[in-house]
Amino acid sequence: MQGGETLKTYDTVTRWLHWGSAVFLVILFVLGLGIDWVPRGEPKIMVRSVHIALGTLLTLALVYRVVWRRLHGQKLDSPYEGLQAHAIQFFHGLLYLLMLAMVTSGIVAVWFRGVNMFDLFTIEPFDASNKPMRRLLVNIHEIIAYALMALASVHAMVALWHHYRLKDRVMQRMWPTLSQRNPLS
Repeated sequence: MQGGETLKTYDTVTRWLHWGSAVFLVILFVLGLGIDWVPRGEPKIMVRSVHIALGTLLTLALVYRVVWRRLHGQKLDSPYEGLQAHAIQFFHGLLYLLMLAMVTSGIVAVWFRGVNMFDLFTIEPFDASNKPMRRLLVNIHEIIAYALMALASVHAMVALWHHYRLKDRVMQRMWPTLSQRNPLS
């Protein structure tokens, strides 16, 4: 993609779902890290409840995102060919797979361990007596969270590399109002 070519961008809904998912993932990651630091009782119930509620919204957004992308979303050809195009497709597929694994593992962990939601209602545990399994499921959820955040960080760094180093306008496909001016030079 060169400077003189017309810039093709993703549609507005796709862009909102992309950036909204990114914001949700960061907030959920920070909340997830903080749950163990919060004192027992009402503060922990509230932080865990917010984490689960936002995770539920992320799950719905992810489902909507996949459906939208398949049925209505703007599909752009890769600006690259061959192995590089396949690597990009694989990387994006892995991001989606990890997001799916993240929300699925969260649902399974909540279902298995049970949870008090905002002191309003309780999701009863599947097996309250099996503490090792509860811990294992939460650990799996945490490991997936770290893997997803690592991959999302690489995704962000590559986007910035495209924008500031290659200046190939790839990042502008998802952020069309982004100036091509490089403030670092």
